[in-house]
Amino acid sequence: RRPEVRLFRVARDPGVSADSRAQALPFVGWARIWSPLASREVRDEAWDALGLPGCFADVEPAYWTAFHVGSPQPSVPLLLHAALGLEGGHAREEWMRVFHFLGLRWQEQALPPDHLAPGCEALAAAIDREDDVLVAELCQRYLLPWCKAALTGLGDARGALGPLTERFESD
Repeated sequence: RRPEVRLFRVARDPGVSADSRAQALPFVGWARIWSPLASREVRDEAWDALGLPGCFADVEPAYWTAFHVGSPQPSVPLLLHAALGLEGGHAREEWMRVFHFLGLRWQEQALPPDHLAPGCEALAAAIDREDDVLVAELCQRYLLPWCKAALTGLGDARGALGPLTERFESD
């Protein structure tokens, strides 16, 4: 049996349309792409499911260097407050309110609440619930500005990782 990498436990609403579920599903995949907790196998499956070009192994060294490793931080932090120059406590508190509103509950493994991976799961849940206001707010306040900051911060890695970030932005 495969381990499932889900950061949250989600109560499913049987009244949600199949179209909403289909629109939400890519962001569950993106959560796996951005999560440092996902295994290589899980990340590869998400990569294939999203239809990204090539395979994760093609960009893996650049990915880890740009998004996860750096001193004092990576060139493109996946902590949204760090990438966007926001106060960390406020950003984390805001995301915790979003998770509570959506009924998301932490599972065993947890990332900081303002990490991009749980943010993607929250966006998927908001899309699934057909909460257009919350979807727009999360995108405008956090996700689209992160994409802009990421494209700027990639520097030399933009050739390898620019298409990944651009695809995330287009989804």
